[in-house]
Amino acid sequence: MTNSMIPYSFIPGTKAKASEVNANFIALADKIDTNKSACDENISDINEQLEQVNSTKADKTELINEHTVTEYDTDLNDYKTKGTYIFSSSYTPENIPKGTSGMLIVTGENSSVIKQIWYCDEENPEIFTRNFTASAWGEWYPITGTTTISNPGYIKLPSGIIIQWGAQNGGVITYPLAYTTVVGALFTKDGWSMNSSRSDTGIATQSLTGFNVGSGGVFNNMNWVAFGY
Repeated sequence: MTNSMIPYSFIPGTKAKASEVNANFIALADKIDTNKSACDENISDINEQLEQVNSTKADKTELINEHTVTEYDTDLNDYKTKGTYIFSSSYTPENIPKGTSGMLIVTGENSSVIKQIWYCDEENPEIFTRNFTASAWGEWYPITGTTTISNPGYIKLPSGIIIQWGAQNGGVITYPLAYTTVVGALFTKDGWSMNSSRSDTGIATQSLTGFNVGSGGVFNNMNWVAFGY
């Protein structure tokens, strides 16, 4: 039977011509060279594909990793690498928007903009964000609003609206936060009198920082609320 790889076949026990043996060796050598070229080409294609994969895969430094900070005297201004960083009250960083502990998320890149998001570590956590552009950090901006649950207390919404409240004795009210543009105050008087001639009570004066209540009747204390910008 003739082998497709070599031009001559030999019958066992017979003497082959030298020219035919040489021709077979040459044919085999040519086949090996052909196969080697094909293998080299396939290997080159595989290497090229691997380089493409390596060039498009995520760098370890770009992956968001969680890191618990256990160092003193850290500064949030220095955190510009993507990641999630957790701060306990034992390692409170500088330039923290509020509180003593929380979680910082860093996104973006220096070539465009870096964004920090800070989650306060409280029962009713507030969220703040700021950007790093033109080689400087901007101001922290509350996303969920700023809230102080107390008497008096307030909530400052992201839109800029401030709602404040309180309950106290006396007729002089000073807001925890001063308004900048406009304010409207409401109050209810605790205490009453059967004498109608002594029942007049109302806001005597008001400003962006508070209001005064005047009363001609029984006035023990009051509950109040104010809305404005």
